[in-house]
Amino acid sequence: MQRSLTDSAKVFAAIAVIGIHATSTAEYSFLRDHRYFSLDFLGVIVNQWARFSVPLFLYLSAYGLAKSEKPRGRGFLKDYGIFLLKRLPTILVPYLFFSAIALAMGFHSWRAQAGQSETAAPADFLARVLQKLRTGGADYHLYFLVILAQCYVLFPVLMRIARSSTSLFRIFVWLALLLVSLLLYKGSSEMILGKLGIAHPGWHASFAIYWLPYFMLGVLHASRPPRQRNPIASFLTLLVALAYVLLEYDYYSLQGTPVDYYNHFSRPSVMLYALTVIWLLHAMPENRLAERTERIAAWAGLTFSVYLIHPQILRLVNNYLPHLPAVFGWILVTVTTFSLVYALTMLTGKIQEKGPAFLAGPVRFLQRCLGLR
Repeated sequence: MQRSLTDSAKVFAAIAVIGIHATSTAEYSFLRDHRYFSLDFLGVIVNQWARFSVPLFLYLSAYGLAKSEKPRGRGFLKDYGIFLLKRLPTILVPYLFFSAIALAMGFHSWRAQAGQSETAAPADFLARVLQKLRTGGADYHLYFLVILAQCYVLFPVLMRIARSSTSLFRIFVWLALLLVSLLLYKGSSEMILGKLGIAHPGWHASFAIYWLPYFMLGVLHASRPPRQRNPIASFLTLLVALAYVLLEYDYYSLQGTPVDYYNHFSRPSVMLYALTVIWLLHAMPENRLAERTERIAAWAGLTFSVYLIHPQILRLVNNYLPHLPAVFGWILVTVTTFSLVYALTMLTGKIQEKGPAFLAGPVRFLQRCLGLR
């Protein structure tokens, strides 16, 4: 895939992630009365359409890394250490920064939640903080950075296998996809893991095993792209997969099943849908799309910061415009967040270029914390 196409895919994935978070209120409203001709149901459609976004982000991250990272010839362990020193801070610094903000915002209520004596409360708070940092639970979107960090730790090993034998690595990828598709149903995963004496993790959203197949697939396709497919057939397959996702959602909703029980990544139908999106990207005629996607691709450098910042913008919109329909809130948050990140990127760039020398260090640190490029 050409760079302009992968960059454009990142932009659409970022917009879709915002759509998932912005339309969650519409899901609960739809669950109450099931009005299909309503803005709430439109919000549900947006929410389910956007389910490809996190798998695609992981896929594109691996694809871009595999295309850019070359063997340095210093030995595997030394190259491994250099990779981690170069890449992990780009994830961990903003992760700790935004986790600290979220934890500080909730600090006023921690003692009441602890429900313990004055002497035991600090220890309880520290345990809670460490648990949240370990699982990405400080804020609802930070689990993705935990997943990404875990995948980055595994990336050099995956690349070594893929370079040694692409055919063998392809087998590993499909085995991982098959295993995870079985584990995605919590009932079946309890049966499988129970036989192995392994408990199903309560924080499975930030457990890399559930997301690793998409990352592995990105490594595989960077080494050996999939066979070219008919774009029309690929698009029709995607529509069928999306229809399946929507019908499954509607089925569980009509049963009165709480949204959180069936509406996350933990559905094989979502995996199938995400895979059809990936295959559609590879089926697109790149030469014809390159010029059309170039303008969109210019925004790709903003997507990481947009992901980090958008929940705060969404909270402001929900607080000050509580009656705004979720779909309109999605549009407002998307435009506002991209504009804010663009302005911050330009401002910090100008300060570094023309500002006083003593500001260069703090501005670089701020850029790292905010994930700016």
